[in-house]
Amino acid sequence: MKPLLSFLTKEQNNTVKVKQIDEIKHLVDSESIESRYPFVFELNREYIAAGGNYIKPYVIVSYPSQARGNWLSPLKKLKGNITISQFIDPANGEQLNNYYNETIKNKEAELLRTLDYKKQEIIKREIETAKKQLAQALDDRSSYVYLYTYILIQANTLAELKSLEENLNRVLIKVSLKGMTPHRKINDAYWSCLPIGQNLLKEYTYAMTNSISASSFFPFDDNEICDLTPTSTIEGINKETNSWIAIDYKNPKKTLNRNKIGLGTSGVGKSTYQKVSFFKAAAEGEDDIYIIDPEDEYSPYVRELGGTVIDVSSASNTRINPFQIFSNTLVDNSDDDGEEIKMDEVFIEGLIKQRIQRMKGWFKSIKPGMSQVEISIVSSESIKLYTKFREVKDINKMKVEDWPILEDLLNSLDHMRVNDPDKFEKIEDFYFILEDYVYGSSTLFNGYTNINLDSKIVSFNLKPLQTEKDVQSAAYFNIFNYLWDIITNSPQSVQLFCDEFHFLLLNEESADFFFQAYKRFRKYNAGATVTTQQVEDLLKAPNGIGEAIIGNSYTKVIFGLEGREVDVLINKLKIPFSEKEVNFLRAKRQGEALIIYGSKRAFLQVKLTMEEMRLLNPKKYKETTNQDPFIQPDWKQQVFLSPNEVNQFLDELRKEGEIYYE
Repeated sequence: MKPLLSFLTKEQNNTVKVKQIDEIKHLVDSESIESRYPFVFELNREYIAAGGNYIKPYVIVSYPSQARGNWLSPLKKLKGNITISQFIDPANGEQLNNYYNETIKNKEAELLRTLDYKKQEIIKREIETAKKQLAQALDDRSSYVYLYTYILIQANTLAELKSLEENLNRVLIKVSLKGMTPHRKINDAYWSCLPIGQNLLKEYTYAMTNSISASSFFPFDDNEICDLTPTSTIEGINKETNSWIAIDYKNPKKTLNRNKIGLGTSGVGKSTYQKVSFFKAAAEGEDDIYIIDPEDEYSPYVRELGGTVIDVSSASNTRINPFQIFSNTLVDNSDDDGEEIKMDEVFIEGLIKQRIQRMKGWFKSIKPGMSQVEISIVSSESIKLYTKFREVKDINKMKVEDWPILEDLLNSLDHMRVNDPDKFEKIEDFYFILEDYVYGSSTLFNGYTNINLDSKIVSFNLKPLQTEKDVQSAAYFNIFNYLWDIITNSPQSVQLFCDEFHFLLLNEESADFFFQAYKRFRKYNAGATVTTQQVEDLLKAPNGIGEAIIGNSYTKVIFGLEGREVDVLINKLKIPFSEKEVNFLRAKRQGEALIIYGSKRAFLQVKLTMEEMRLLNPKKYKETTNQDPFIQPDWKQQVFLSPNEVNQFLDELRKEGEIYYE
């Protein structure tokens, strides 16, 4: 059959075609096309005017000699309409290997003939770079590529374009990139910047490198943990990018809380990392530092730094009175901030009840399984003991001898035995346990507080308690009860370090109390850094407290683990690990960990400074420096400050009122 149009006249055919075209026009969104197609495209020597915008392309003609991870972060973070385009082409690897081989030989020969020291250093660096490139290629860790980079900036006005260009040039200098606008080929540069696959200026942007260096261009710093600020803490090196891992724990906008937990099996460097974290906090000198030390590992360092070590045991004369109130802050059981009220009878009674409410947990820690009746009777008698405080009505005016002690509670219960035997019968078992804590072998809680806590570093040595298993939980609870008062009442920010953390969770009341404090530390500008090698024991804590504590740690540092422990983290804590991360954790490399900071992750390598090495690994320090590790070097002699830096430092001290004359 012939087409219908073949039976029409020429004039009729034209009419049908026009009608079809009109119908097609209605189906096309011509407004979108017109809005996207620039009504003007004007080429100038310095810029391009197109579609109401002012555009300027740059080509990168020089790259840094050595690229580190996160090095392009300043360029990525530069505000404005900026587009970065790159092309990568393969290069002849064998030819380049031969080139580097000849370079090494020629440069080594040149080095033997050179007497000028500066020239020698330049040649040595060239040889080192060539050897590194050759080694990576021979180990099949890299191949060679040609790299081309374009940058396109756009603005609504010429003034905005100029301002953006100035900012861009400053950043390019900072990251050691050299860029230029090819005035005679600005059109080709513009089209090369667009995502249409046209690389029209290869001769301008030509750069030859290996694939490892080229990979540092992307994905920029999306998975980096490198926030370098004056208050940041350097955690170590990112193993994959060789950049620093730096975290600003003191910035609440970036760090949800300052709590950090370290997990790892024995021998992987977990304890070393904890001590390094303590050294850094002590060096900064801004926080009050408290340490829970079950193995007496920190005492020598604390004493060397001028801190106070408190030996906690029944044989020690050290006492922290469980009944003493150290804080004048009332804190309810909600997540609201602490609330201070005026000092009157209501305020005093509130502080007393708050103290006894916490003491309930301590009572349960010395007699697990106490009934509600026993708790009620003992608490009621304890509240009556604060007669002196009700008279004075001011914590600052109370002497340590004015507070009640355990012996006062025992005397009160003894009075009940005589005057109300029926009531006493209900707490008779508790009475005899308490008697041992007052007059027997477990007397570390009976007496007035006699420790000097003026130091900025205080360590609680719990090693003597290893032979007093029955009082360990009570000792933990008493210390944390005291620390909670200090934290909520201190104008300074506080850091708490705990090793062998799973011991804290052996007692249900102690675990619950510490969890509450751990959850609220952030409200008082405080943070806890805890470590444990017993992941499964941590997760066995009652009521899921162990899981909740790990969940409330914004930063998690996971060292090498046994295979089953990795599975526990995946299955119980629902922490997703990639296959690469699982293999990394199971490899159990010493001094290496997976650090999880919020939603970011990185492979951390802990790097010790020379002073940290001297303190923690004297043998390696002596091998490295050939110096006696027991003689502290004068590190100041190894730090050079220019006169300008010294004056700037002195000006800052004057502003802060630290110095008034020189």
